[in-house]
Amino acid sequence: MTNRIQIGLVFIIINFSFGYLVFPNLIYMLAKTAHWEVVICQGFLQLILLWIYIKGLNYFPESDVIDIYLKMGKWVAMLILTPFVISLVALVALNIRLHTEVIISIFLPRTPYWSIMILFFFISIYTAIKGLGTILRSSIIIFFIVIPLVLFNIFTSVVNFDIHNVTPGWNSPHKFLFNIKFFYLLGFSSFLFLGFISTDKKWRFRQLFIACVSVTLFFLSVVYVPLFIFGQETVVTLTSPFYEAMDSVDISWFSFNRQAVFFGLSLVCLVILANAILLWMVGQILRKLFNCRIVYSSYWIIAFSVIAFILVLFVPNKSLIEKYFLWSTCAQAYFIIIIPITIFIYGFLTKRGVFVYEK
Repeated sequence: MTNRIQIGLVFIIINFSFGYLVFPNLIYMLAKTAHWEVVICQGFLQLILLWIYIKGLNYFPESDVIDIYLKMGKWVAMLILTPFVISLVALVALNIRLHTEVIISIFLPRTPYWSIMILFFFISIYTAIKGLGTILRSSIIIFFIVIPLVLFNIFTSVVNFDIHNVTPGWNSPHKFLFNIKFFYLLGFSSFLFLGFISTDKKWRFRQLFIACVSVTLFFLSVVYVPLFIFGQETVVTLTSPFYEAMDSVDISWFSFNRQAVFFGLSLVCLVILANAILLWMVGQILRKLFNCRIVYSSYWIIAFSVIAFILVLFVPNKSLIEKYFLWSTCAQAYFIIIIPITIFIYGFLTKRGVFVYEK
């Protein structure tokens, strides 16, 4: 299995991790009918930004995003990447807390949430410290654990479908394009980590196209499965529509009589790998920005993880967690737009001889 395939698997896993819990709620708020339009538009915008990102990275072979920004100047790198680190740490903390709430409701209702969070943080930190190679190898195992569970969840939920709950249609004009919540959706994209992987070969857009299509199909499923079971009027009142859709399916014929058990298992695998890659990115950025020989990237990862854990402990309830998580995805959406565009423009101008740097 090639390295590029592993990278594609990581891309899918990170999107799955972010998409299960909050993504459907945003779609339901943006559209009352023809929800597929919102998902397809989000996927199309992700493809455009990914193409721009890959074109920009290909101007700088054997350099990662941090190296490229350092070529622009230390102050430029600090100005863009320091807030990016803060947003990544916030996203890691809130992502773990949000998943912890769901895991507790499925498996361990009497367990304090901080103990589950410690376990998630510890495993994610350990995986991030072990480096990119460990993350890529782990992605293979996690992918082949999660995908069968995802497919099982989707196909067994068909028994509760009521086709009358979904009204097909075409919304015109597309007012959701001008809604700030649609901007939040871009924050669920997860291709920025590609720029942190140094490679002597050029990135190929077609190598990631299949992964992008797979992610879009997954987002369509997590949006439409609750719709087919509950209908639009009900899903807008639910806190976790996909989880509650899974919990509504009776699988007493199987050894586990709750489908939500499989949903919870998939969440555990997804959150560990997704946060490991985000923490690894944090370590890489801080190591290169501050370039201190006695401070390794692992020290940065541990320090910021401890800070994130302490801060997220003070968030009192799930509603605030979801609210802050949306804010963090909004910050991610900003960087998902600004980083590819700035790298592409700088690379284009460098190729034209406007800027000169030492290779």
